[in-house]
Amino acid sequence: MKTLISIVIALSLVFASTPKEVETSTVTIRVDGLRNTNGYINISIYDGTGEFPGEPLELKEVEVESSAMDIVFEDLEPGSYAIAVVHDENGNGDIDMNTYGMPTEGFGFSNEAQAEMGPPSFDDAAFDVDGETEHYIEVMYMQGF
Repeated sequence: MKTLISIVIALSLVFASTPKEVETSTVTIRVDGLRNTNGYINISIYDGTGEFPGEPLELKEVEVESSAMDIVFEDLEPGSYAIAVVHDENGNGDIDMNTYGMPTEGFGFSNEAQAEMGPPSFDDAAFDVDGETEHYIEVMYMQGF
């Protein structure tokens, strides 16, 4: 009987200490409204641990092929995320600005968060991810640029 109790206790300790697998999520972002097929889409995903936008959790640079494209981020833990998109038309890796500090290339944020005198906050752009998630971002261009 002591042996049986010892086995049960040992097995319960093994199963109690076995780490549980965290299920990951996939986010598909539909980037729409690109005004041409020049350059790249620079798309960054943020998890709220740093400055938004700033150092992203992950950055993808995708060559523009059409006015609407799907970009996928995989293996994300469930939680809140925010996206920033730049249509880098000239491929220099930056969002170009005019002499007044206005963007001359397209940009956008998740949740349709608006840039007013600077980028929106993480909270304004954040959306929940749990399992397969789809999100839509319309790229904006400042008038006349």
